[in-house]
Amino acid sequence: MIVILNYGTFDLTVNLVRQLHEKLAYQNYEIMVVDNGSPNESAKVLEENRSKLQYIFYKSPRNLGYAAGNNIGIRYGIKHGFTYTWILNNDVDLRETNVLQHMVETAGATERIGCVGPKIFSLDGTPCAPYCRRPTFWSMTGGIGAEKKYRQQFLDTPREVYRVYGCCMLLKNRVMQEIDCMDERTFLYGEEDILAERMRTKGYVSYYDADVSVTHKESTTMKRMSKNRKKFQVIESKKSRELYLKEYRHYCAPARWVCHLTRSLITYLR
Repeated sequence: MIVILNYGTFDLTVNLVRQLHEKLAYQNYEIMVVDNGSPNESAKVLEENRSKLQYIFYKSPRNLGYAAGNNIGIRYGIKHGFTYTWILNNDVDLRETNVLQHMVETAGATERIGCVGPKIFSLDGTPCAPYCRRPTFWSMTGGIGAEKKYRQQFLDTPREVYRVYGCCMLLKNRVMQEIDCMDERTFLYGEEDILAERMRTKGYVSYYDADVSVTHKESTTMKRMSKNRKKFQVIESKKSRELYLKEYRHYCAPARWVCHLTRSLITYLR
């Protein structure tokens, strides 16, 4: 099951569906498009195109956020007996035709793997380093630079990692059922870290499949739909981070405050 979450950018969604049908060297899949309460004509356009472009369509009456929106597709996949759910942002382009096939083979190699992610390239062609280690207070504050440098050495190394990138991740549905999918208390940002913790409590890991890749066009939906993107990012990131640090990592209030301040400053200074 391939799940594409749409919010206001139906053109990207339609283009991605066409790309999947034309390029994907894997036949055993279905596509589900979830419109997440778009404020424009997205739902109408996607409803009209579902038969021609061969996808299942679900219209949410309101914007539920990233986790809850994608959970609609994950739970559909679980209910209908799909082994995997591939979460795919609509601002992603395939770089190889075998990306799904390779991730499926990787995920099936061991029971420990609950989630697989490919190498991610940004729009300018820069590869994004994998998040190899579970974050510490130091790596989330004063050691951010050192941690980023450490991650760079594993760009081309397939391996178990702490978490993958949410724009493109293959989830094992049996594992998702066991952990009750993603935490719907988040709206946007930070879902991957929380998902990693939910899997970790059940003994599952994420895996970085460096042999296949996609290009992520870096939050095209947010750039189009949000007038105050940085402010929104800081506010929503803080909400998700607070949940992660308090409930999943059990950090004290002063430690959480320092983590929030550090990340907010980095976001505003970019």
